[in-house]
Amino acid sequence: DAVGEDIKAVIGKRDLDVISFLKNSLSRADLKRLTSYSHQDFERAKLEAIVAAEQRMSAFKVCWIDSKLFQSLEAHRVEK
Repeated sequence: DAVGEDIKAVIGKRDLDVISFLKNSLSRADLKRLTSYSHQDFERAKLEAIVAAEQRMSAFKVCWIDSKLFQSLEAHRVEK
């Protein structure tokens, strides 16, 4: 009977070790998934920021060209 209890204790400890290992593995897998998800979000946000900066620069260039054109036309009108 004592041997049976020892075997149960060993098997129970091994089962607890396996369960603990599985829980840790799942936790690490979740962390990796969250980390890669966060990395993907960061990369997407970075690309969106680059696109937004390019759009602002493009709008600035258009305004600057329009301003220069307006100044040139105004100067030409004043000369006449």
